[in-house]
Amino acid sequence: MLKFQETAKCVTVARFNSACSDAMIARRYTIQRKLGNGSFGSVYLVSDRKAKQGEELKVLKEISVGDLKPNETVEANLEAQLLSKLDHPAIVKFYASFVERDSFCIITEYCEGGDLDFKIQEYKESGKIFTQRQIIDWFIQLLFGVNYMHDRRILHRDLKAKNIFLKNNLLKIGDFGVSRLLMGSCDLATTFTGTPYYMSPEALKHQGYNTKSDIWSLGCILYEMCCMNHAFTGHNFLSVVLKIVEGDTPSLPDRYPSKLNAVLCSMLNKNPSLRPAAAEILKIPYIDEQLKNIQYKFTNMTVKDKALNWRKEAAPIFDAVQRKVHLQTLQELSEVQKMTPRERMRLRKLNAADEKAKKLKQLAEEKYQENIKRMREFRSRNFQQLNVNVLHDMMNQVEMRHQVNSACLNLQTMIPEDPAIAEEYYNDEFESCSEGSEEEEDVEASQTVSKTNHQDSDIEAMAKYLESVLNNSSLGSGTVIRVSPGAPQGFRALNSTMAETKLKRMRESAIGKLGAEVFEAVYSYLKQARQQNASEEEIRRRLEKLVSRASDCFEVDQLLYFEEQLQASESCLQL
Repeated sequence: MLKFQETAKCVTVARFNSACSDAMIARRYTIQRKLGNGSFGSVYLVSDRKAKQGEELKVLKEISVGDLKPNETVEANLEAQLLSKLDHPAIVKFYASFVERDSFCIITEYCEGGDLDFKIQEYKESGKIFTQRQIIDWFIQLLFGVNYMHDRRILHRDLKAKNIFLKNNLLKIGDFGVSRLLMGSCDLATTFTGTPYYMSPEALKHQGYNTKSDIWSLGCILYEMCCMNHAFTGHNFLSVVLKIVEGDTPSLPDRYPSKLNAVLCSMLNKNPSLRPAAAEILKIPYIDEQLKNIQYKFTNMTVKDKALNWRKEAAPIFDAVQRKVHLQTLQELSEVQKMTPRERMRLRKLNAADEKAKKLKQLAEEKYQENIKRMREFRSRNFQQLNVNVLHDMMNQVEMRHQVNSACLNLQTMIPEDPAIAEEYYNDEFESCSEGSEEEEDVEASQTVSKTNHQDSDIEAMAKYLESVLNNSSLGSGTVIRVSPGAPQGFRALNSTMAETKLKRMRESAIGKLGAEVFEAVYSYLKQARQQNASEEEIRRRLEKLVSRASDCFEVDQLLYFEEQLQASESCLQL
């Protein structure tokens, strides 16, 4: 829904920033930085002070609702609460929504990898393409997310690369259902919200929007991941619409399997009733085979993820133990420093005696084990004739043990009584310890190591979902018409206020790109050309006299189209 691009005028942003930059939003969210502007508002990265450790960063989408009626804001908030109940690893988590001053705010999960559109453009500019394995993995993840939504009778209405986000190299569908929150539920509202490159033929012809329309958009995304270009392109808005409605179905390059191309063609069938549902695509033999490969991959990733988590959780415990041992050592050294020279010498001699006794015992034990081994070897050779030397060695071993014990006792009692002799005999070299830092170390060591009770990671959740899909043959495949039941009664068919807001922002964006003077010239010509039904080639030649590339006027052409649609809608309402 939100298109991340800077606009020339940011009145709403300035108002929102001035109101919230120095205060905590909704008593818990603090703005970190601005992520971008969209068709309806602005997007910010915020920190949630009430979130669990490691989950503080979230996304806040601010939408100006100063002109909306109170009941319309309440209705949008009620539907937002329905969306917040969705929980799936392939869907961006919808946390909450609320009204702050004259802005409607939506809080969602933060995906550090950015959106898929940015990733595609990044690869395209560097001359790279995604691997086939990566495309298949991502495509199946998107199928999971779409199937999850459709099972719950929720339509996305604006599936596109900019609304798909990356987190830990997993794809997550975002901004689902937001078009209905802002624009309404009718087909015209979907047309206003949707991006032309991904819109289905039936949506453009206002013949109804259902789950199969989302499948068309998903097919366009699959093509874009494979070819790094839109499935349907053109110099102007109407040429794209014409190709979608009447043009040929695009095919994948030969480097991709024919079975994958067959899946794409079925998703881009112009007849929505002939398109497969997400659940049906998951049952296709080729996709089912890929599912098993992905399950093995995610199972291994889950094991590695758990091992990594264990190491992370064990690290603070290990550090705490080390600090405790260090603290005890410092305390012992401190006690030694308080001793007299004779007491320190006595302590050192005791330690030396213990160490020597330990070495003697170890040596005697090794000798004893060696003799036992030799005795067993001789006994196995000749059981009746024991070697006298072996017996003699055993007697020596008993005597050695007795000597070791006596030596240990003697070492412990050999302590000079004269302090002067003790000081000369032993030079004390204990290092000084910091008394001031000892208390701080003790506080840190005594603190309980906190462990955040995170939910299953996205990878583990995806692995569990994969297993459930492979083990469950009853995936739903019904077609959902409109949206989920339980939507507020009397919800507006088209929110003209939000439609006008979007048109205003589109105009501002186009002016920012072309300049006010060029925009007016392009806008006036395209409006006239539409009335005269000028050919695409003629329009392209004329536009190239005004701008360097005719494609730069695409947004102006789309603006005119939406203005005509809104005007027609208002005329129908008046009748």
